[in-house]
Amino acid sequence: MPVNKKWNILFIEEFTSLFDLSSDVLNQEFKKVDKASSSEETLKLMDTNKYDMLISDMSGDVVKGLFLLKELTDKYPQQVIFALVLEKDEDKLFAIADLGVNAFQITPEQFEPAIEEIAKFNPYPDK
Repeated sequence: MPVNKKWNILFIEEFTSLFDLSSDVLNQEFKKVDKASSSEETLKLMDTNKYDMLISDMSGDVVKGLFLLKELTDKYPQQVIFALVLEKDEDKLFAIADLGVNAFQITPEQFEPAIEEIAKFNPYPDK
């Protein structure tokens, strides 16, 4: 059953992102979009806000991103998290899945369609 609700998200940006982060797709698809560009900023925002979903741009330093995802899943085990991973980092998908994080393996050109698909996801299936 489709849910026609816009969600509040935290988007974790990568400084060396290969995705077009200037695109308006995040603001078009979600109700509220906060952005963080460091682990410290991410954790501070998580401590002071409630998000329906987190989306992590892992097109840069995947290992650093994995450490942050591990910290987030330990501290916020019920939080719905998506990771956007490049094809070249396919070998990291199992580590991401082991954390309970949903991963999209995409090319830079697939960024907008991936965000549109994530926006359709209901993070509260029991409600």
